[in-house]
Amino acid sequence: MAFEADGGQAAPDFSIGAAMGAAAGYVAAGGLNAAAIAKVSAETEKLVSAAKSGGFKITAEGVKPLLKAVRDMTKELNSLEGKTVHLSQAPQLGDHPYGRAVAAHDHKGAAQAANSASAVLGQFKQVVLDTEEALLRASGQYEKKEHETVEALDRLKN
Repeated sequence: MAFEADGGQAAPDFSIGAAMGAAAGYVAAGGLNAAAIAKVSAETEKLVSAAKSGGFKITAEGVKPLLKAVRDMTKELNSLEGKTVHLSQAPQLGDHPYGRAVAAHDHKGAAQAANSASAVLGQFKQVVLDTEEALLRASGQYEKKEHETVEALDRLKN
């Protein structure tokens, strides 16, 4: 999908498709890890910056399917987080030295290390949220969404 900046000039070398395509490529090449997420995050930050500066714009109608895809991904990630909550607990492998050592090692790999499933899932969720922000900014809907969120938080406080 090609986007154009103001004045009809081609937009900078970034796109939602490129960022999400990069993520898909990393999965196909052996899975997401912290380094892969960092690369995708950098591309997404370019998109957010361009949207903030007005260098990336999209119509409200054009953004609908992209927002739907991003929000569907957010739902999927939330579901995965719910299914992987057990990763935050070390497995019960016995109260002997070997069982404790293996449990600690497994727990570190699943929930604590930089490339753990929990860490990468959280980092990828942030990339998806940043993508939504860029889309909302590019379509001129960000301030409205931000205002609605502040109002919802205020209602929760009262």
